[in-house]
Amino acid sequence: MAQHIRVTRRTLLALAGSEFACRGAEPDYDGIVRPLVDRGEFMGAVLVSRGEQIAFEKAYGFADLEWNVPNTVGGKFRIGSISKQFTAACILILVAANKLGLDAPITTWIANPPEAWKEVTLHHLPTQTSGIPDFLGFSDFQMKKALPSSPSETILRFRDRPLEFRPGTEGQYSNSGYVLLAYIIEQVSGETFASFLGKHIVSRIGLRDTGVDTHRALLPHRARGYIRSQQGLGNADYIDMSIATGGGSLYSTVEDLRRWTLTLHGGGLVDRALYQRMTTPTYHNYGYGLEIRGQVGERIISHPGGMEGFAASLQFRERDRLVTAVLANLNTNVVGRLANQLAGLAA
Repeated sequence: MAQHIRVTRRTLLALAGSEFACRGAEPDYDGIVRPLVDRGEFMGAVLVSRGEQIAFEKAYGFADLEWNVPNTVGGKFRIGSISKQFTAACILILVAANKLGLDAPITTWIANPPEAWKEVTLHHLPTQTSGIPDFLGFSDFQMKKALPSSPSETILRFRDRPLEFRPGTEGQYSNSGYVLLAYIIEQVSGETFASFLGKHIVSRIGLRDTGVDTHRALLPHRARGYIRSQQGLGNADYIDMSIATGGGSLYSTVEDLRRWTLTLHGGGLVDRALYQRMTTPTYHNYGYGLEIRGQVGERIISHPGGMEGFAASLQFRERDRLVTAVLANLNTNVVGRLANQLAGLAA
């Protein structure tokens, strides 16, 4: 004869607790971020997702300290050099349309080019192997960064400088190459860089909160940038974002960066052959606006970003399609380490 067992609510809770204990406690992502916030080393937004499933998403600190407006996960932050992978993708879209050739010399699209640039191919620019010096390192950059400067005007600052090395023989980080890429995109497409990006990437994959930043734009939920010094927190230096076109001019949110990353690495933007070229490391493990480490299938593909008053890190782990996005509206050096720790906790 069957024995009837009365299952009480307390029994169910105990069973649920046992199951939870077997699975292990949920990762304490907040426990990694909170100490940095408490020490004044971080404020901003973070996101961790595995595939389409968001594991953790939270904002910390303030978007505007003067008005005590808190940061939100939908806040728009300047992402600095994470912008480079967007520019590289724009180039590959034009390559796929047979409007550009990666192995063609850049003099194809630049009128009256310097003699030294005749060996520089389009491929050399996104991979940081052109030898063209980085104009951000010039002695006059701090004086000129607040002045509007179109890509063609910015190119005048470095076009007559000697190359650091013969193209393709070494690698050295240079924002100048990405200004040239933005210029080439404009010349070939007949559109501004902002327009081309908006039409072929932002609208195409549904990025609602990503674009080219300008100081005149009224941007809802914009986070202001701050610096830390011995005197405490203060407003970051002004920079006219036009000078960063191609290399660091975008704003975005952690949620948009997740969508962007999954689309790019999921084959939803460029075909397999061009994606393989984009993610093949050259010198210093640098691809097309991406840093690549590890073996195919197990790779970590990432990039940091920095801008006056902002710091960022975006990381993708191929094995489980793990995305880690960290955006700070503070000149902090902890974002890369924080992204690594969050990703490690999700392993």
